[in-house]
Amino acid sequence: MIGLDPHLVLALDREGRPWRLVDGSRTCRWGLNGRVLTVTRAGDGSRCYHWYELEEAVVLWRETRQRLAPLLAAGKELQLDLIRVGDEAPPDEVGQLMRVLNRAGQRDAARQRADAARFTRIWSPVGILPPDQYLALQVQVTRGCRFNTCTFCTFYRGIGYRVKTPAELRTHLRAVDEFLAAGIGLRRSLFLGDANALALEMDELEPLLEVVGDHYADRPRFARNMHSFQDAFTGARRTAAEYARLRERGVVRICVGLESGHDPLLRWLRKPGRAADVAAAVRAMKDGGVAVSLTVLLGAGGRHYAAGHERDTAALLADLPLDGDDILYFSELVDLPEAPYVFHAQEDGIDPLDPAGFREQRERIAAVLVPRQAGGPRQASYDIREFSY
Repeated sequence: MIGLDPHLVLALDREGRPWRLVDGSRTCRWGLNGRVLTVTRAGDGSRCYHWYELEEAVVLWRETRQRLAPLLAAGKELQLDLIRVGDEAPPDEVGQLMRVLNRAGQRDAARQRADAARFTRIWSPVGILPPDQYLALQVQVTRGCRFNTCTFCTFYRGIGYRVKTPAELRTHLRAVDEFLAAGIGLRRSLFLGDANALALEMDELEPLLEVVGDHYADRPRFARNMHSFQDAFTGARRTAAEYARLRERGVVRICVGLESGHDPLLRWLRKPGRAADVAAAVRAMKDGGVAVSLTVLLGAGGRHYAAGHERDTAALLADLPLDGDDILYFSELVDLPEAPYVFHAQEDGIDPLDPAGFREQRERIAAVLVPRQAGGPRQASYDIREFSY
């Protein structure tokens, strides 16, 4: 991280790629795909989101790069107390920093466009990750979503589902490493994508995990720290012994989209699986030594389903063996204009919750949880508008 002035902080990876700029009340997050998400905080605490597409992002980086010019000119006179390069200080801090800054200075418009095109060839669009995995190394063992029926989700629309062969996965891993190069040091864990990679049968999944584990055998933060999504319907069919095998392969946490414990709402959302599937899957995961993160979709079904959603979700969570290794995410429903949810809600006369309704629903559901200080799960917000990769 580089403090350019008291109100301006720029974060770069070791390849000189920008990934975060804090400029007063505005935060810019560069994606590897060339787009930039800007989040501006208002005085009342609300946030405004805006995406810079590639050509706008080129202009934004040109302006930011101009601010680096004094640092490049300063050379050995840099004030290192304002600067941190990664988590481990290199022997030659100034030399390492200057190399990173020089690489950043060389990132012109042509380089940005080339990187964006290269990203598209290596990754299909990275739809979403859990917040604790925003800085994960995303490795796509599958493409798209196996079910792709949830009415509130548009992340994988139009993307055909397929599974990579071991040979394709090895090629993908080499391409990922070559693209990130020294910038891979920014990544602290590994996320197996896409939407539902662990839905594969064990005899298909384990060879792919072996490929990933072998490739990163000398980097345990990836090989022994894998995360992924899995739907509850598939998860309920897997035994604790099978989860233990996944844990031995390096899978440490599985993210399950609970959404709700109210089965009528799950059916209305066209979500695969039911509350009982979530309960069975989570118990098997925990018995197999795998931590979980669960996502509750606040506001789903609006006022019509609110009472059942709150009652049954709270009852389900109270019955799950969640502990301090686990995470419970509360994600407010975002009405994406292209999502089928919007059409179905209008057709069925579903009135949405207002901001106070979201807060109250979260409080009623969370009231049953064991507090974090007493060994309960960590609770956090999950705003899908804040994700970029």
